[in-house]
Amino acid sequence: MALIYSPHRTEISAPGYLASVGQLQKDHSNSAQGYYGFLGEVNFGKVSIGVNYLNGTSDTVAGGLDFSPRSQTFNPLTHEQSETLTVLAGYNIVDSSVIGKVDATLGYFRLWAQPSISPANWYDGPELGIKGRMPLGGDAALTYKLGYVPTVAVHGYMKDDNLMEGRNIWNIRLGAEIPLNKSISGIVGYERTRAENRVVVDGSTAIVTFSGFYIGGMYSF
Repeated sequence: MALIYSPHRTEISAPGYLASVGQLQKDHSNSAQGYYGFLGEVNFGKVSIGVNYLNGTSDTVAGGLDFSPRSQTFNPLTHEQSETLTVLAGYNIVDSSVIGKVDATLGYFRLWAQPSISPANWYDGPELGIKGRMPLGGDAALTYKLGYVPTVAVHGYMKDDNLMEGRNIWNIRLGAEIPLNKSISGIVGYERTRAENRVVVDGSTAIVTFSGFYIGGMYSF
């Protein structure tokens, strides 16, 4: 079980949708002082079960809630609470002294967001992927995970008002484990979620990315 801290950043590129609601066709971004979460995994021989969770609220942007037509300060990401959740099962397909362990994974992913400008939305679906752990010497290790959600369901405000349809989501994580003693390790890494949707009004593409570096501590039972 690991606890993590991350100053994640959210970016949105949806010029078609923004034009449809009277705003400037430009990309927006916003960061936060900190998101917090945990990574957990239990192994049963070749089979593993894991859960990844992250939650936090982005910074408040001055003038971000100015929804007047073509506002210069409007930012749909101001003071937005975001949450990601992955629940997965893995099966070991490679166990090598050179590249370490590689598992094929099947799970469920959800990206939930509560903007200040609208009711909450969430995007979810089944996730296919791989994850692995490569030894670096001693008990240190490189860890990685790649997940793909090929069929995304949209819920909440965007669904109820028929504004967007889900396309796909990619998730990546690359990290390192540095042992401090027999049971406790420090961890550091980078993770990124990229969600692609279709804007109903004109068929254009809306892309949201949620990414950042993380640090934390891990306890092995």
